[in-house]
Amino acid sequence: MLKTLKNIRKLYNAKLLVVSSDEEVKNTIETKFDDYFKELKLVNDLNQATHLVQEHSFDMIIIDTDINTKDFDATCNRITQVAPTLPKIIISSNATNENIVVAINNSAYTFLTKPLRAEDIRLSIIMCLNQTKRGDKVEFQNGIYFDEYRDQFFKAGGVLIDFTRLEKGFMKLLISKRGELVDYDTIKNVVWKGKNMSIYTMRNIVNKIRQKTYYEIIRNHSNKGYTLDEN
Repeated sequence: MLKTLKNIRKLYNAKLLVVSSDEEVKNTIETKFDDYFKELKLVNDLNQATHLVQEHSFDMIIIDTDINTKDFDATCNRITQVAPTLPKIIISSNATNENIVVAINNSAYTFLTKPLRAEDIRLSIIMCLNQTKRGDKVEFQNGIYFDEYRDQFFKAGGVLIDFTRLEKGFMKLLISKRGELVDYDTIKNVVWKGKNMSIYTMRNIVNKIRQKTYYEIIRNHSNKGYTLDEN
């Protein structure tokens, strides 16, 4: 039981984006939850939301059916397009069949009706964070991150980085030794399982990782080994 409680994803290390034109909703979330999250962003239209989702790695988005400039359907579809794995909670003062269908088609976690209670929002967020396994993340520059629960690397917006087994193993080793210099023998033993490996093969893996992310993510220390970029 204690282990289960320990592993519950808390709000304080999560990043939340809220899209709503309803001032009462924004005020409730801002006043009740501003100190709960690692990062909380509130916007009122699709363009702002799309820009933030593409530039940052949010854990969840709350979308209100009351949104400026675009209708609810278009907003959900666009967010799903740019961030297909980003969990969503939908809130609305009008739970029509049409809105519910849009929410379902965009894989929303739940649908909350107004007026909202702060406790209902809090519980929905906690449940969503844990059931969608948006676990604690190791973050890098340019919105790139490693999701420990999913055991996958992602770009901003939740786009999967297609690492090979060796590339992924190399990155995970550097993460486990973050802040330390990892020498060539350790890399060979852990990533290549002690099998034959030349320094040129290792350099090729590093170059491929850099091509799929950004150059400075891995730093080379001549004739010594590698360290991981500190964001």
